Amino acid sequence: MKKWPQEAYKWYREACDLFDYPAGSYGKSIKALITEGDTVMDLGCGIGAASLMITPWCRRVIALDQDEDALRCLADRVRETGITNIEIMHESWPVSAPVQADVIIALHVALAMNSLANLKLVFESANKGGFIACQAPVSRQDEPFCELKEELGITPSYEKCDNGCHIKGALEALGARVSCEKHVYEFGQPLNTLEEAVRFISWQIGAEDSMIPAVNKRIERYTVKTGGKYLVPIKRQCCGITFVK
Repeated sequence: MKKWPQEAYKWYREACDLFDYPAGSYGKSIKALITEGDTVMDLGCGIGAASLMITPWCRRVIALDQDEDALRCLADRVRETGITNIEIMHESWPVSAPVQADVIIALHVALAMNSLANLKLVFESANKGGFIACQAPVSRQDEPFCELKEELGITPSYEKCDNGCHIKGALEALGARVSCEKHVYEFGQPLNTLEEAVRFISWQIGAEDSMIPAVNKRIERYTVKTGGKYLVPIKRQCCGITFVK
């Protein structure tokens, strides 16, 4: 699992708020699966952007993740909002004891979907069905910071794909009715200063400390000034996979 610096949780929350994530990109597909009496598991919930989104739609949300810092951020938000139907679970997938839910969602949780056994467990743990979002293949020009990575000698990951076709095929083989849709949406990062933008981009590309001065020299190439602050534009290309039992 990619280690997040402490400030990354704040960055992610601000990006979710600015771009209405995940409601704007996946909300309609997820809501269509849920009825008000359901229990919904948010597998790999992170800071709980999806968990918080679905609380008005269902009876109970199980927010599961292995990242204690992310779950602490979610717990803080739950206390702030007074939401009472989220159960936070500190677990990795597969879980140590069976957990059943009517609907399971997993947004960009590649490690949980990287084997047939894990997908089978997701399928068996969902009473009705679920929604999985994963990285779609991208071309060189569409990969964020590709030129910067190449200039710094970091291997680009363009054309990387989390193999949504494999996920779709595996779920179909298990007996699910499956549909998939490509989602392309803006999910950039708002930041307060250029120095903060340097830290964000350096983390995103996996830059070593010795590379940070070079990132700093190129930072204006990757930022847009807006309202006295900065935005690092990023476009996501993803597969949204809906399965129904």
